[in-house]
Amino acid sequence: MSNPQAGRSPKTSGRLAPRALAEAAAGKFQTREALALWRPWLLSGGTWTRESGLVDSVQWVDLPDCPAWDLQSLERLYFAWVPRLVAGHVLPHWHPSDGSLRLAIEPFAWPPAIRMEPALVTSETWRRPIIGGWLATPGGSLDFELRARDTGRRLVVAVRGLSPRLPKPLYYRIQSRLHERSTYAFLREMRRRCRLSSAAPRDDLV
Repeated sequence: MSNPQAGRSPKTSGRLAPRALAEAAAGKFQTREALALWRPWLLSGGTWTRESGLVDSVQWVDLPDCPAWDLQSLERLYFAWVPRLVAGHVLPHWHPSDGSLRLAIEPFAWPPAIRMEPALVTSETWRRPIIGGWLATPGGSLDFELRARDTGRRLVVAVRGLSPRLPKPLYYRIQSRLHERSTYAFLREMRRRCRLSSAAPRDDLV
């Protein structure tokens, strides 16, 4: 059965097609956004715990008639939001040689909050496997996805298969809330840019 905290963001939880409900009941939460109904411009998603105890936190927005943004740029733009929302205490650091990523707790930059491998890239997905850190044990991934639909694109930010180091009550009260807050802020910004027919995302936010 799912965690009682599942779907804890009722105002933004996407309505699911019947097959998606069956998948969710079976604990296959990673399929929710793929099977959710198309809802132009609306933010959707939530955070759920699988039967195994692993966590999926998936948020998305459906963007009609938007450009096929570069996934690496989307990742950079996303992490431009993180320092703003945690008062500069967590900053991203990309390794100059292999492109691996760590989220560092400032001002000491140690221990790393989360460490991730170089991205695994497809035409629609930018996936970083999680290899550990102060807030997560090895396993799971952070994914940026831009999925083509008949009437536009679905922009998805997903943490899948996360094993938090914090006890679950603390994870849901602190870490999960900060993650959802930063993700929805990012999705709102991308929705705004799409509506304004803006250029590809940049790091210099307005």
